[in-house]
Amino acid sequence: MATYEFVCSECKTEFEVTCHMDEREAQAVCPKCGSHEVKQVYTAEFSSPPPDKY
Repeated sequence: MATYEFVCSECKTEFEVTCHMDEREAQAVCPKCGSHEVKQVYTAEFSSPPPDKY
């Protein structure tokens, strides 16, 4: 499972949904106003630099 970030187009609330990728559209409902008009927010994930030698 993964965590997806969304922002509501109606009330501008930011929220997260933890679910399987194929469920994210159904689960993406604003917890504040109940709107389905949401947009996924894409954020950079943490990563470490590659090692000097493999």
